[in-house]
Amino acid sequence: MPVGPHEFKHALGRFPSGVTVVTVRTPEGEDHGMTASAFSSVALHPPLILVCIRKGNSTGDFIDAARMFAVNVLADDQIGVSNRFAGYGPGPQERFTDLATSRAPVSGAIWIDGAVARLDCQVHATADGGDHTIYLGRVEATSVIEVGGNPLIYCGGAYRTLGAKL
Repeated sequence: MPVGPHEFKHALGRFPSGVTVVTVRTPEGEDHGMTASAFSSVALHPPLILVCIRKGNSTGDFIDAARMFAVNVLADDQIGVSNRFAGYGPGPQERFTDLATSRAPVSGAIWIDGAVARLDCQVHATADGGDHTIYLGRVEATSVIEVGGNPLIYCGGAYRTLGAKL
């Protein structure tokens, strides 16, 4: 018997993940972004990551057009940023208002200040992932907070922070 969506989501909710905001600058110069927890490293040579975006999401459409995007790995004090880009706040264009940012050097997408890591990517490949599109990004540039700054974690339907090192 196949696993249903509810029980699948319930089981995967037990796996902690980092919280990212994926951003893209359209060929027309507009900025868009969304919160994503479906993010992972893939390979070192070439440096590849993946992010999964629900089909029909406008950010995915803009990535398809631009063929570039950025990933911002949020810090544990950026819950408000995560909620903002998850749709709990201003509309798509207003999400960047009053947010401290800079531009990724290759894609020109938004890099969010205070994120513990930021990756600038070109689309390496895409794959069908059921109701999502899997974007493989070739990392062209990075920016990392070297001192302090813990990542924001999502697990069991709630935001969390890292505990003590074991």
